[in-house]
Amino acid sequence: MRRQTWWMGMVLVVTAAFGSLDAHAEQMVRIAVGRFQAPLTVTGDAITLRTADGTKIPTSGPVVLAPSSRGIRLHGTEIDAQILHVRSKGKVRLRGHDYHAHLEVSWRSYRGRPELLVVHPLPLETYVLGVVSSELPRSWPLEALKAQAIAARTYAIWQKYRRLELPYHMQSTVLDQVYHGAQREHPDAQKAVAQTYGQVLTFKRRPAQAYFHAACGDVTESAKEGWGNALPYLPGSRCGYCKKANRYNWKATFTRKELNQKMRKVLGEDVTTVRVLSRTKSGRIKNIRIAGKRKKKTLKGADFRRLLGYTAMWSTKALSVKLTSSGLHVKGKGAGHGVGMCQWGARGMAEADLDVTAILDKYYPGATLSRLY
Repeated sequence: MRRQTWWMGMVLVVTAAFGSLDAHAEQMVRIAVGRFQAPLTVTGDAITLRTADGTKIPTSGPVVLAPSSRGIRLHGTEIDAQILHVRSKGKVRLRGHDYHAHLEVSWRSYRGRPELLVVHPLPLETYVLGVVSSELPRSWPLEALKAQAIAARTYAIWQKYRRLELPYHMQSTVLDQVYHGAQREHPDAQKAVAQTYGQVLTFKRRPAQAYFHAACGDVTESAKEGWGNALPYLPGSRCGYCKKANRYNWKATFTRKELNQKMRKVLGEDVTTVRVLSRTKSGRIKNIRIAGKRKKKTLKGADFRRLLGYTAMWSTKALSVKLTSSGLHVKGKGAGHGVGMCQWGARGMAEADLDVTAILDKYYPGATLSRLY
C-alpha cells in the first residue's frame, strides 16, 4: 500500500476533495442516535437546555421530552422551540447509552407523524473511538483495531460529504457504523485511534468507500457485485484468515409459517418453491426465485436476506437453500454484506503478525494510506 506524507495527504485529500476545508482542524460529525414518537428521558450532570438561538430554558433533574403536533414538549408542557441543545458537564444518558456532553433534539414530521430526532455532534476522533469499541471486542490484537479505526474514519469522512444537506451524517446502527456511545470505550481502542490519528484511505485523491463486515467466509465480495458500482480498490479479495469467526459456518431454519409471513408482502401467497437462480463470483446469492401456486417473484440475494432477517440469515453466502415440508433450511458462511474489510480476517492477519498496512492492502488493494489532519 502506498503511503503519503502528512502534507501530501493535506494537499491531495483536503484541497482536491474538499476545497476550502481547513486540513489542520479535526473534523466534526453528526450521528443520529434515535428517532422517538414516544416520550424520552435524558439524564446527566448539571444538564442545561438551550434553543437554536441560544435562549436558555430552566430545568432540573432528568429531562423528559416528547413530540407534539407542532413542536417539543418539556415535562408535558409545549415550549416555543423545534430544536433543543441538551448539554451536560459530563456524559448525557439516553435509553441506556452514554454520550459525550451534547445531544441535539429536533422536532420533525416523518411520514405524517410527529417525532423527535436525536443527533449527537462530536469530534471525528471521539466518534472513531466509539466505533472501534462498539464494532470489535477489546481482546482483539492492536493491528486489527488500528485497521478498524482507519476504515471507520475513512467511511465517516466519505459519508459526511455525501450528506451535508441532511441533519445527520450517519446513523448509529449497522446501516452505517455501529456506535453505542461512550460507555464501551477502552484503552486498547484509544491506543489504536491515537496511533492512526487522522489517517484515511484514499483513491485518486478522494476518500475511499471503506466498507467492512464481520466475516467473509473465505472470499470478500466485489463492490460491483455487492453494490452494483465497480470500485478498483474493492475487487473482492481472497481472505483465508477468518476461519475462527463465530459465524464462519452457520445454519438457519424457518418454519413454513415463518417463511410465508416474511414473504407475504412480496409474493402475496404461500411459498411453494425456492430456487437460487445465480450466484456472484464469491459464491453469494445474486438472484433467487420464490413461487407460490399462482405467482412467482425473483429477488436479489440481499433483499431475500433482508426479508428473512439480518440476524437469522447471516449473509447471502448461503451454500445450501432447501425448502422441505418442515420449512426452509439454509446453510451458509460468513456474516454481513461481504464487501471490503473482513473484521475476523483482520484479526486473523494480526494474530499471524501482519501489520495494519498488510491488512488494509489485502482488503482495499490499490488504495493509499493518507493523512487528513
